[in-house]
Amino acid sequence: MRIKRREMFPNIEFVQKEMERLFNDMLGPYHASGMFCSRDAWRPPTDVYETKDGLVVKMELAGMREHEIEVVLDERTLLISGVRPDDRPPERIAYHQMGINYGPFCIQVFLPWSIQEEGVSANYEDGLLKIHLPCRKREAEPSRRIEIQVQEEQKE
Repeated sequence: MRIKRREMFPNIEFVQKEMERLFNDMLGPYHASGMFCSRDAWRPPTDVYETKDGLVVKMELAGMREHEIEVVLDERTLLISGVRPDDRPPERIAYHQMGINYGPFCIQVFLPWSIQEEGVSANYEDGLLKIHLPCRKREAEPSRRIEIQVQEEQKE
């Protein structure tokens, strides 16, 4: 019997959205340029991958200009937000297909390690935003032995 992935994890999308909602509730509403990150905002396609130097976040934001996008690094959280303007003609009669999202978006990327802030860079070209996040170099700390203490029971 072949098990299909959607049968194994039927509620994974629901769980993911609930986790995002819980994080948003826990961290409070985050404002970037007066923008509220809500569950109603659209989510642009985003890749996050590791390189030998750190992390790269790549996001598809076709039809936007760089001044319409804001990137904020706060410790181990990267927040990318903006508004894609709705340039559809007002005289439209009917839609036959819709697939492009307009309006506000807000993406939070939780980073797996600390980032070297001086080396962070962002590049926007051909509708793709690419953010390079170099990992913080750690000094090699010498190992040390930790003594285990034993508490003796008191006899009466």
